[in-house]
Amino acid sequence: MTPEEILEKLHEKWDQLMAKAQHLLEVFNHTLDKISWLAGWIAEKAADFWNDHVVPKWQEAVDWMSEHWNVFGAPWLCFGAAGDWRTLVGQPVSERAGLATKGQLEVDTTWKGSAAQRYDDRLSQQESAIKGVSEQFAETIAAALTKVGAGIIVWWLGIIAGVGVLLICLAVATGEAVSILGLPAVPPTVLAGWATFIAGVLIGTGTLTALCLNAKGDLEGVRSKLSGYPEGAWPAFG
Repeated sequence: MTPEEILEKLHEKWDQLMAKAQHLLEVFNHTLDKISWLAGWIAEKAADFWNDHVVPKWQEAVDWMSEHWNVFGAPWLCFGAAGDWRTLVGQPVSERAGLATKGQLEVDTTWKGSAAQRYDDRLSQQESAIKGVSEQFAETIAAALTKVGAGIIVWWLGIIAGVGVLLICLAVATGEAVSILGLPAVPPTVLAGWATFIAGVLIGTGTLTALCLNAKGDLEGVRSKLSGYPEGAWPAFG
């Protein structure tokens, strides 16, 4: 399944969840109306629990999804950029690193004199710097982008799993809501589902944040390891 298909599945599951939740609410209210004249205290307790505990969690989840709906990320862009760093930067530069190895160019053996000696002394620095573009920079950047892209997908899958658990809770609650005896159990069942979903979302968000910070640390680490680039600059021949 491609990242685009996973995101589409997430949209489908959420729409399905909203429809199930609305159906449950209708069944719950219908049963409340039926029993209010017979067991008003049961209806009152169930309604109070629903309004005081279920509604806030439900709204919290809906608000979170509304806030993140259009910013779920685009891992395919991360993977594409990672591939570009490897194929358009790392690979071409790596293929030319050997040109900085002594003996690869005609000038290495024909050029004589003090300038040639200085050139020879600095040649290894050039080779190291060229290799660093691929091994130190391009590959690290590509790996960081891949890590973030994978983290986004894992985050999506976690949300989908949370929606799945919540759908089960709603299905159970809908079955309970059709009877007087089952009605008191509806709010706690639904509350457990929404609370589990929210907890899963927060854990998944925390995991994604940790991966992003880890990737950021990798990039910052590269910036601090510039032994092949004196004073942060490309080594000079002079």
